[in-house]
Amino acid sequence: MYLKKLSHILILVFLTSFPVLLQAGEAETRFEEGNAAYSVGEYDKAIEIYSEILAQEGNGSGLLYNLANSYAQKGEVGRAILNYERALRLSPSDPDILGNLAQVRKDRGLFIEQPGKVSKFFSTLSVDGWAFLAFGCLFYLMIFLLLRLKYRYFSRSFTVSGVCAAFVLLLSMFGVAYSFQTYNPLVVVANGVKLQVSPFEGATSTGAVEEGRLLFPVKQHGDYWYVVDRSGRKGWLKIDVVEPICSLP
Repeated sequence: MYLKKLSHILILVFLTSFPVLLQAGEAETRFEEGNAAYSVGEYDKAIEIYSEILAQEGNGSGLLYNLANSYAQKGEVGRAILNYERALRLSPSDPDILGNLAQVRKDRGLFIEQPGKVSKFFSTLSVDGWAFLAFGCLFYLMIFLLLRLKYRYFSRSFTVSGVCAAFVLLLSMFGVAYSFQTYNPLVVVANGVKLQVSPFEGATSTGAVEEGRLLFPVKQHGDYWYVVDRSGRKGWLKIDVVEPICSLP
């Protein structure tokens, strides 16, 4: 009786997992087909297959990396950089992704603009780093206030440390907000893009933006984004000429 029940359970487990295994096998087969197409220079076919897998299975750093390589071979530098950046969000230390991204930017002269002093300062830590620092300061301030309620007198140095912790907490909150904003830039995926002084058709241009350049969204108006780059240059451009590295709500 026990063996019969066990066999029924195993059959049920197999039947419920079989569709998942079958789907995974199909995705693996399609991935190999994409790799084969890439190896013989059929980049359009490789892009189609990789994009299909992404739509069905979701993001994977290896898949995004191969898709980026395909776009790079086609000369579509904007979409190549977009997908390299997406792959880096999943594997931030991968040397192949970092190396290919740097090479594409070098080949197109897309050197990263030198950030201003404020940007450089807040870029010293990641979102997680600033959040961890803020949490540490908050914890210290909680202890500080509890001791302040229990004991009447404090040494001057201890009081100064509480004030410093409050200042660092405030600074860390700005750091979290800044890092979060710059974590998801827009990538220019079209040629001949120009910044405008206003979000209207035919508005005066303030200069061109190269395909593959990273821009940071500030606000949206209709079919336009108001953006800023690392050097502080600002302007409006159409939504359909850029894509976010991470999905926007």
